[in-house]
Amino acid sequence: MVEELKAPFAEITQVAESVSNALSKLAGKPVKFRFHLRNGSLYSFWVSPDVNRNGVPDQVEDVATQTRAACLLFVETLGFPDPFKTERYRSAAFLDIHLMHKSVLRSNGVTYDELQHFRRPSDPPNTPTLCFNVATSVKADSNLTPAHEFFHVIQNSITYFKNRWFTEGMARWSERALGLGGLGKVRYQGPWPPPEEKWAALFKMAYESSEHFWNGLAAMDDSEGTIPEASVSVELKQLTYANGAKVLHDFRLNGWRLMREVLLELDKVDDVAFRELGYARWSEENQKSEKNNPFILKAVMEVVRRRGQKTI
Repeated sequence: MVEELKAPFAEITQVAESVSNALSKLAGKPVKFRFHLRNGSLYSFWVSPDVNRNGVPDQVEDVATQTRAACLLFVETLGFPDPFKTERYRSAAFLDIHLMHKSVLRSNGVTYDELQHFRRPSDPPNTPTLCFNVATSVKADSNLTPAHEFFHVIQNSITYFKNRWFTEGMARWSERALGLGGLGKVRYQGPWPPPEEKWAALFKMAYESSEHFWNGLAAMDDSEGTIPEASVSVELKQLTYANGAKVLHDFRLNGWRLMREVLLELDKVDDVAFRELGYARWSEENQKSEKNNPFILKAVMEVVRRRGQKTI
């Protein structure tokens, strides 16, 4: 799998002149990520700290490093779908990460599910790219936004469902992959599935559904939460932020096999929902429709049962 991942990939490039060479320590690595500065102050990067004195603003270098680490961990190590090899995104040439001022972005990060066409002078006409944006205020050595957004790219590559209790809740669970410990707070421990009277509240959630649904499932399915150290590449183990701190804090992540199987199940179930709900296309409205919720929940519970866990 590692060689298949590496073969078609070009070196990482940096397009914005103000942050040229930001990915120099990753140059030649098998990932086609590119970083661009948009709607941000060039001056803010010129005066940014450079504690390792490599000529690269630490903020940009750390966003790049964390994104690289998330790809290495989820795709290479844990076997989550490689977005560039999925049916939806196999035509994508690059993943473009834009660094944008938070006053413009209005959040720490945003991921786009549709392939973008930016008409960059260096690209052939109609070059399709994946894209997510990160606020220039994000300090990746203490903020897991880049990894969170990369996980959204994985989700979007495999299913059209964009109901936030699924997308944001599972992405918040995923942050522990590069964070300390294997699991966040658990505020609900069963029964599974939750009683029907709790569904309405769950389906209105976003990030908080990690604590009220996904983390509890992860704990039940995988109490040890071990990432097999032997499967982790030397590169990932050695990746550090500009200040020398390790990017991968430990080898813990509860429920990663369950979550991987849920995504693969949703790849099939969204086809069922498309037919049964009579959708003509996956419009933004249909991707976020509350009608999707029972299909998502049923798919999750099917995976839980298949993995031998008790359900009601």
